Amino acid sequence: MLQAHDYVEPDLNLGKNVSCLMLTKEFLENKTSGSTNFLSKITGKPIQLMEQVHGVNIKTVSSCLSEPLEKTDGMFTKSKDFGLAVKTADCIPLALSAEDGSEIALLHVGWKGLCGGIIENFLTKHAVEKKKYNAWIGPCISADNYEVGKEVFDSFCQPDPIAEINFKALGKKKWKFDLRSEAARRLSDGNVNICSSEDCTFKEEELYYSYRNNQSDKRMITLIWRNNEE
Repeated sequence: MLQAHDYVEPDLNLGKNVSCLMLTKEFLENKTSGSTNFLSKITGKPIQLMEQVHGVNIKTVSSCLSEPLEKTDGMFTKSKDFGLAVKTADCIPLALSAEDGSEIALLHVGWKGLCGGIIENFLTKHAVEKKKYNAWIGPCISADNYEVGKEVFDSFCQPDPIAEINFKALGKKKWKFDLRSEAARRLSDGNVNICSSEDCTFKEEELYYSYRNNQSDKRMITLIWRNNEE
């Protein structure tokens, strides 16, 4: 069903019997209808969506609902009966899996959620201390194309001065911000092995939607699911 330009996926196998991919702009514009049933055709399972609000809430999900989870930017499950989906443009789709494949999570990580502690929320409330986890930082806006102001700089660096390593000053009140490096720094505080896409959603217009580039209201969809063992 999927062709080469229809999706991108992690270079790393996230977990035993775990699959993960991002559907690209080309696929979503040319090969789907208005229904979300095509997601289940890809995974062979129902798909749980979220009503994303740029927050830090992560919900543990044990069964798939017909409606998106309200006011949620992360999902965690141990179930093999359904997959998880997140919609992003310039924000990070962050896919996580226990190395043994026993549990998976998917987070929507923009600057507000990252600064507010959505990654720390996962590490402290959902990750099991002695388990090893793999993470994929999917395609997002690159530092070269992500200019931010004093509000963002202060929100990160006042409570955590080390965060300043991921800001490059352009003047007194403007910085370029490396969203994915800051996410990786926070993940590294946990027992997480990280792989990161280098693709920039702003720059690579043929593959990705970007709000920063052209105010697109469309989004890529990243999926993660556990396969049934053979």
